[in-house]
Amino acid sequence: MAGSLQDQLLNAGMANKKQAKKINAEKRKNARQNHKKNHAQEVDEIAISAAKAIEDERKKSQELNKQRQQEAEQKAIAAQVIQIIKMNSIKIGADENALSYNFTDDAKIKTIDVSQKNKNLIIRGRLAIAKIDNDYHLIPAEAAEKIKQRDDQAIVLFNENNSDQNKEDDDPYADYKVPDDLMW
Repeated sequence: MAGSLQDQLLNAGMANKKQAKKINAEKRKNARQNHKKNHAQEVDEIAISAAKAIEDERKKSQELNKQRQQEAEQKAIAAQVIQIIKMNSIKIGADENALSYNFTDDAKIKTIDVSQKNKNLIIRGRLAIAKIDNDYHLIPAEAAEKIKQRDDQAIVLFNENNSDQNKEDDDPYADYKVPDDLMW
């Protein structure tokens, strides 16, 4: 007995050709539906993976844009610092009355020549020493405060603590008391 079960049933007379065709049609229909389901699942998986790849690319692009923006901001701040220093730079004395002023920069002792007046102003905190590349500049305290807000590394020496105390010390009338009964 060779052949399929269907052929054997047809030969035995237990089924007719109409029933056999109906069963074959149902098998083909089920096979097509299963193929469509599998194909739809594959399409869904491809769509999901494509959407995920697009989202990953978008996130990567956003991070790259954020990094570029931060770099541009840092360059702008550096340019502002250089501009403030150059605009407010006070000429460092190189005449015969110049004094050497020693300070530290990155754990190294550096020396610049300044006048006695500028040396006193540095000590009081009215002048600061700023650095552009390897050049040192004397700048006023107000400019140093602006620079410190932007880039703390550009200011090499700034005696902030002394500036408030010396303002009171510089008052020439500090020793004189104002009488209580003074009428204007």
